Amino acid sequence: MAASVNTTNPSKVLAKATRRAALRLSIPEEQLTAILGVDVLQADAIEPTGTNGQRALQIIRVYKRLSAITGNDSGAMAHWMTTRNKWFNSSPRERLASGDGLDDVVSYLDSVP
Repeated sequence: MAASVNTTNPSKVLAKATRRAALRLSIPEEQLTAILGVDVLQADAIEPTGTNGQRALQIIRVYKRLSAITGNDSGAMAHWMTTRNKWFNSSPRERLASGDGLDDVVSYLDSVP
């Protein structure tokens, strides 16, 4: 009997998880592509250990943190992402479009008890 071979592609797994997180966060694909610097539909383009891979992991982190804060309420998550926030002087989704926006949103969510 032949041993099974693990053919899981880390880039594809990360791309799929990132797309799902972005969908739950109401981040359009065009904006996700701009945030990552690569087209998320091209799964092999995301290098898990590269800059775009680290940014993809941050998107997932935003989703996980916001999900925990809202009790996994997708409506509340979408509302938070699209509503103006005094801290960012814009909505979190708009803030993500700026250079340091992803880091800012992650830091903000990490500071919420």
